[in-house]
Amino acid sequence: MVFSIGVAVGSMSINAMLKGRVSARYSTGSVIIMAGFVVAFYTISRAWAGQPDQGLLDVSGFLAQPLAIPLLLSLLGIAVTGGMFVVPLYAFLTTFVDKSQTARTIAANNIVNSGAMVIGSLLAVALSAAGVAVVDQLLFTAAMCLVSGWLGRLLLSAERRASQAMKVETARKQAQ
Repeated sequence: MVFSIGVAVGSMSINAMLKGRVSARYSTGSVIIMAGFVVAFYTISRAWAGQPDQGLLDVSGFLAQPLAIPLLLSLLGIAVTGGMFVVPLYAFLTTFVDKSQTARTIAANNIVNSGAMVIGSLLAVALSAAGVAVVDQLLFTAAMCLVSGWLGRLLLSAERRASQAMKVETARKQAQ
């Protein structure tokens, strides 16, 4: 529930920040901040792992744990910044490509995302088989956020080139 609400808050926040414009301007910053929240989630999870095992907890039992609120807040931060990163990406894909290519572009993006999830799952299995604890694998996730930040920077560069090309085309048409 916290994660779903966070993505919605991030989506609405980025829309307000961009004032309805389509832009990747905040993508890099959003995903780098997300990396910080992942590191916070890792830190809290490591501390939680040091507590005695109590088995499965119901909601009230979970919330009674001393680290429950910080854990939920870090998860909320991951979700909010994730929404701030992903929503402009999809808006960019549907706005800056030729309308005849929109469905194809989104399909290709979904295939790339699915491939990344499969590769990530295989890496997690390999790391677990190598003895790396699941909680420690969160640091790998934080590092991948930095890679996503670099990709966000590439997206912003592509946006700026597309915007410049549109301005040149508009000026050319006005000159005719």
